[in-house]
Amino acid sequence: MFERFFRFFKELDGRVKVVIASTGIQNWGQRLSEQYSQLYAQDLGADAVELGFLSSIAAAVGSIASIPTGWAAEKYTVKKVMLFGFACLAISATIFALVGNWWMLIPAFILGQRLFRIMALTDIIFISVMSPQQRATVMGLSRVVWGVLNVFAPMTAALIVTNFGGINTQGIRPLYYIQLILTMTGFLFVAWKLQPLPIHIDKKTNAGSMRSLIEDFKELFKGEKWLKRWIALRTVRQFGMNLAMPFVSLWMVNVKGATPYILGMMGTVSTIMSLVLQIPAGRLADKVGRKKVFYILRPISYLGTILLILAPSPGYLILVGLLGAIAVRGGGGISGSSNTVFVTMLWELVPAEKRGRWYGIDGLMNLAVIPASILGGILWAQGFRIEVLLIPIFLEALVALPILTTIPDTLDRSKQ
Repeated sequence: MFERFFRFFKELDGRVKVVIASTGIQNWGQRLSEQYSQLYAQDLGADAVELGFLSSIAAAVGSIASIPTGWAAEKYTVKKVMLFGFACLAISATIFALVGNWWMLIPAFILGQRLFRIMALTDIIFISVMSPQQRATVMGLSRVVWGVLNVFAPMTAALIVTNFGGINTQGIRPLYYIQLILTMTGFLFVAWKLQPLPIHIDKKTNAGSMRSLIEDFKELFKGEKWLKRWIALRTVRQFGMNLAMPFVSLWMVNVKGATPYILGMMGTVSTIMSLVLQIPAGRLADKVGRKKVFYILRPISYLGTILLILAPSPGYLILVGLLGAIAVRGGGGISGSSNTVFVTMLWELVPAEKRGRWYGIDGLMNLAVIPASILGGILWAQGFRIEVLLIPIFLEALVALPILTTIPDTLDRSKQ
């Protein structure tokens, strides 16, 4: 098995290897702090509504920016957009490390959480250079490599936070300095090693005007009859997950009594389980289809979410990490491997020459996050905490999944 694994990895396109390495370095730094960002803002004075506001304004700016970003990925190459994204993430980490009040985190949340989706740009490269019969496998492989690194991130973060003062501003702040260093390392590696993908847009007909941008996005939908349904599906899922996401860490710490070490163990177990299942799930999806594998794995996250709510003691949160739960940052556990299959389908919906613009539309769907985070903050402040955690399950199971059943599996389309 290991021999086949290393032979497969050795034969991969060089661009795939570069983005796996660079994104893995950056992502490890981000994983250190992702469980603590909301707690960090809370300790700087933000209440539940203000935490929702931080997520909402970041989503608003990121959604609007995704349109020109996706267009630029097609016109100027994904590499240049990735480099700009790494630079913004570095600025975000710097702000996080230096601020003294919660409202000063506004630009950090905007630049660091949703403005540039590095992993989505990485996935575009995977889908563009690999054959249909290898795409989900490579997507799974990338998550395995990142997962091996990320196994150590939660406990490393727990040790750092504990040694520097606990779950407060002083204890969490060092994480952002480490994140800054790793992000700049990823930037330099992409700049040095990544060979850009071919540019698909005809420069003669795209002079950079607003009119040409609008025409390009109109052309995206021509001949793509399932995109509107996918947009509806994604919007519903994004709304549900982001209604709860800013508050899951608060629930685990403030309600369930989780310590840094419980959070660390939860994250480690979550990453290990996702790590073990990524490649098998990807290989199965490359054989039987994306949707079948998604339907098998995704409901496990509903069980994890219910256990998150009912956990009688902090130790049960480790089991939540094993199963995976909706709106838990990192999205790991057994159910987490379903996300890789879902993302593969996302990028296969359109041909290579449209994936930059599809990136833009996919980011625009984050507009659903704006009312979701604000509504979640209001409900949380009013005491409807369990309801905030349950709403994503109902929206996904009763609305999003029925829509998905009407969309053909993209594996069949890619083989044609």
